[in-house]
Amino acid sequence: MPILDHMAHRRAALHKEAQHWLLRLTSGAATAQDARAFEHWCGQSAAHVEAFAETRRLWENLGPATQAWLASERTRSAVEAQRAAGRPRMSRRAFLGAAVAASAALVVVHPPLQLWPSLSDMAADYRTATGEQREVDLGQGIVVQMNTQTTMNLRKSNGQVTGIDLLSGEIQIKATAPDTRPMSVFAGGGRIDVSTMGKCNVRCDDAGVQVTGLDGTTTLRYQGQTAVLKTAQRAEFGNGSVGQVMPADLEVTMAWRRRVLIFDGQSLADVVREINRYRPGKIILANDDLAARKVQARFSLNQLADVAALIQDAYGAKVTSLPGGIVILS
Repeated sequence: MPILDHMAHRRAALHKEAQHWLLRLTSGAATAQDARAFEHWCGQSAAHVEAFAETRRLWENLGPATQAWLASERTRSAVEAQRAAGRPRMSRRAFLGAAVAASAALVVVHPPLQLWPSLSDMAADYRTATGEQREVDLGQGIVVQMNTQTTMNLRKSNGQVTGIDLLSGEIQIKATAPDTRPMSVFAGGGRIDVSTMGKCNVRCDDAGVQVTGLDGTTTLRYQGQTAVLKTAQRAEFGNGSVGQVMPADLEVTMAWRRRVLIFDGQSLADVVREINRYRPGKIILANDDLAARKVQARFSLNQLADVAALIQDAYGAKVTSLPGGIVILS
């Protein structure tokens, strides 16, 4: 094989491997063993690192292609309608074009490392980016504070807001006027009713829905089960059940409003998982012993760019920085 052909073949092979790694690391099921294997893969040569960086940039550039994908979806629907009507089948070129559109669809619906908003995020009434916080005054005496990576839709009737669909993320909702009628938040298949002049914090993530009463009365309704929260009480629901009502540490719950994260005895794995909500890219723990370490710490959100160095100083972790804001701690 000629040298140039060999180099091109090798480059293509590296990019295919890089795509494999990007998919695995962003699947949500990556393990510490995966992280160590990825670190080993990147350490083989500068070409490996560059291939991963180029792959990440390619995926990132697909973000603005959303509209093009939507147009291709409309074309696909038209083609399917033609086929159903007995018209000629799609040509090979059109088929290949549809395959490219399908690939774009995958990264639009499930963007790697949350490099850009997903299709559902972009369609939401309100959303915040990584690290962004926002206040939304809905009128009618209802004010919502949105934390990082949060998306929500509004339910309306006759021009009036009747409820909030929290699709993902975290909000604090407050009824600020004495004549405000109770407001409902719908999340994770359940409903949270906030009393007049009440206030609560609602977080919806893969673990379920966590609700903390901050003032007044908050009522949770989920699959025929009900729980009532008073001030400084919390409960969770999901997977078919409502958890026990427990005391809540309001300083910890309210910390994000002060742009602070407080950890009191959580594992480093949980700490990193939380930090990843606020920080672009991703921190990956590749050491099980390190992941199990208990953490007592308070971080300003302005410190998160340096958090890997802080963990390195505190626990002696080895830090490997990779393109795309990926950091491996081992």
